[in-house]
Amino acid sequence: MEPALPPLHPKLPKLLSALNLEPLDAIKWNVISCRREGKGGPERLVLKFGSNDRKAASIAYEAKLFRGILPGINQVEFERLVIPGYVDDGVFEDIQWILTGYLDGIPLAHRWSELSIKPEILGGLGIDPKIAGYAVDVLRDLRSVDVESMPDYVRRFRFEDWRKVFSDRSRELADLRMIQGVTAEKAGSILNSLPSYRYDGNMFTNGDFYPRNFIVLPGDRIGVTDWVGGIDPWTFVAMHAWLMMWGNPEWQADYIRALVEHFPIDIEEMQAGLLVKSFDAAYRWRIEPEETVGLARSQMLAYFRRFLEIDRVREMFSV
Repeated sequence: MEPALPPLHPKLPKLLSALNLEPLDAIKWNVISCRREGKGGPERLVLKFGSNDRKAASIAYEAKLFRGILPGINQVEFERLVIPGYVDDGVFEDIQWILTGYLDGIPLAHRWSELSIKPEILGGLGIDPKIAGYAVDVLRDLRSVDVESMPDYVRRFRFEDWRKVFSDRSRELADLRMIQGVTAEKAGSILNSLPSYRYDGNMFTNGDFYPRNFIVLPGDRIGVTDWVGGIDPWTFVAMHAWLMMWGNPEWQADYIRALVEHFPIDIEEMQAGLLVKSFDAAYRWRIEPEETVGLARSQMLAYFRRFLEIDRVREMFSV
């Protein structure tokens, strides 16, 4: 059974009242399924909110994407992807909020966890392997989106900027005894040898592309939530999904087979994606308690060390 959610925001009742919303279910601690009366009857919506600086800034950015970018994406030709519709956003007292449409399907949010206290769903163990093929179809849909004319406020991944912080962050992990200095040096040598232009952003993404943010809809369509992303290298997006499903090797194997079927695979680019995204995940979890994310962090660090050897990457894609 899922442990109880952390306490919801103390001002949530006032926020719901101000927006004339009736709560139905807590999807996450700051994401609530609601409904309100409309001209055509009850309307089901999703409310996302936050008041600390990081969360408020993230929601404000997501609202800009929902207002200015997502409505312009033509979904007619998509094979799998469905994007929630924008309804409204604003600030209530010190709470930043956004309302989006409700996608009526099976959310996968509670079938994935990085927490060691949830062994039955750790690393995506609870997710059907067939979703792997669907994920690759969604990746193909996203790659069809034109990013050339997107405005400057859309976040764009710059590989050179990432490399500038890698050195300090790798030393920090070495100081914490999570990686060895020689490992950081080898990784730095590989990453610094890569031409930056090949690893700048080239596809639009929600920024956290893996099944926890998927909703399985009728007709095997996939709703994707949590739109705080931007323009990222497609190989990094693809490898993030594979890495985050470490608890489900069958899913990972099906995913790789589908990638090989639908995309030209450049082993060097895949290695870069695996190294960058496994490092980022380990760094993000670096100060989390051992008893909660120790297994997840160890898995990311193990991947980081493994894929320093390009033959390991080549073996991974030999299907």
